[in-house]
Amino acid sequence: MHPELVRRFHEPIRDEAARRYGLSPEQLTELTAFENFVYEAENDDGEGLILRISHSTRRTIDYTLGEVEFVRYLAAARIPIASPVLSDSGQFVERIEDREPGGYFVATAFERAPGIVFDDAPPLKERYWKPPLFRDLGRLFARLHNRAQSYAPSSPKLKRQEWHEYDVVDINRFAPPEETLVRERTAAIIARLNQLPRTPESYGLIHADLHMHNFCFAEGKVTAFDFDNCEYAWFVKDIAVLLFYIARGEEREARDAAVAAFLGPFLEGYRELRRMDREWLAAVPDLLALQRSMNYALFHQYRDPAVLDESTLDRWGRFRRDIEADTPVLQLDFTSF
Repeated sequence: MHPELVRRFHEPIRDEAARRYGLSPEQLTELTAFENFVYEAENDDGEGLILRISHSTRRTIDYTLGEVEFVRYLAAARIPIASPVLSDSGQFVERIEDREPGGYFVATAFERAPGIVFDDAPPLKERYWKPPLFRDLGRLFARLHNRAQSYAPSSPKLKRQEWHEYDVVDINRFAPPEETLVRERTAAIIARLNQLPRTPESYGLIHADLHMHNFCFAEGKVTAFDFDNCEYAWFVKDIAVLLFYIARGEEREARDAAVAAFLGPFLEGYRELRRMDREWLAAVPDLLALQRSMNYALFHQYRDPAVLDESTLDRWGRFRRDIEADTPVLQLDFTSF
């Protein structure tokens, strides 16, 4: 969780945000979240809503409205996503004043995506995490990218950040000063990525965090949610992020096989609706390595190594060693898919 958000947040902010969206504070259920305070509740009409609260040090009103506009643009094409909902005053984003000067809280609510997140129901994942679902995910990603290709914000104020503007891409801000090799390896990755072309067909506004925690599955239907990190990047980066987290969910020795089993059917579904040339798949190793460096930076941004247990420190120590050794995240030839 962002340190400034944690420091300034208090229950009256939560309760006020709930009331503005017609929710009872007593019925809020806090959900596990990494960068915001997120709650689930039903409104008076029995509709499930997700309430998200952030702080202006992380997300401004205009920046959040940029997310809302993009999500509504996707929803207008009947892409299965969790749409934003209006507050009781008719606003998609509510500003709640901070009790300290120099900031405010940003509250937004979304429809509750139908179904379950697989990590909450392992038996269902075991039953459905198979090629038919992989193909459906490929079609969903292709639909998102096809629609995003024609999107333009209605105002410059609503433009989302470019991929390199995400704070944790700047590894120098977060990695300890003595980790010079981590900085050098990450800088080399970014330099190579900056050589990639940025055409309307290859580069646009993407989800940037669409993995197994950010979609629900119900009755054969996948619904995507949580566009909080949407950014301008290569469309193939969306795919690389998904592959990164599929790999992270497996034991190290099983990661290549798990991703290979997923990627073939996924690309079959994707290519039914949109091209994905093998030349772009050649960029996946660098995009995976960038994601690893970003996760390492997030660790230093949000966690204090002095108070972590040994197993967590060891896990993140392996991250550092892999970055320094320039070890591929996955030992796969992506251009063969």
